[in-house]
Amino acid sequence: MRNSSIPYVMEQLQRHRVWLIGDSGYPNLSWLLTPVRNPRTRAEERYNEAHGRTTRIIERTFGLLKARFRCLHMTGGSLMYSPKKVCHIIVACCVLHNLALRRQVPFLQEDGPDGGVVAAVEPVEREEEEDDGNDTDNRDTVIQQYFQ
Repeated sequence: MRNSSIPYVMEQLQRHRVWLIGDSGYPNLSWLLTPVRNPRTRAEERYNEAHGRTTRIIERTFGLLKARFRCLHMTGGSLMYSPKKVCHIIVACCVLHNLALRRQVPFLQEDGPDGGVVAAVEPVEREEEEDDGNDTDNRDTVIQQYFQ
């Protein structure tokens, strides 16, 4: 993220109460909400449950997109284009996927390198860091406002 404009854009969007969610491998930033390690209250547990459900939906959606559009799956390499063009490709895949769902176009079953159907890639586990030193103020506010 250091070489990305995402932090700048997200900081600008904060006044509109817009956040991204990340897994526990990311630091908790003012605009990036991560799970609470070792929740101590029922509100923190509810927040973690909602965070986990949302993360699973996102991962399942990524898996569906990668299954339908092989160019998005890392087993085929990476998209060797500029970041702007890659964004356009991803948006186009999302639009086409939604059209395919509306028209009930089935997924094609393609064989993977080992002869089986290629499955969605599981997220990589990252070494966890302590919450100490992370910006937890916004996360705490979200927990107080929505999960008490």
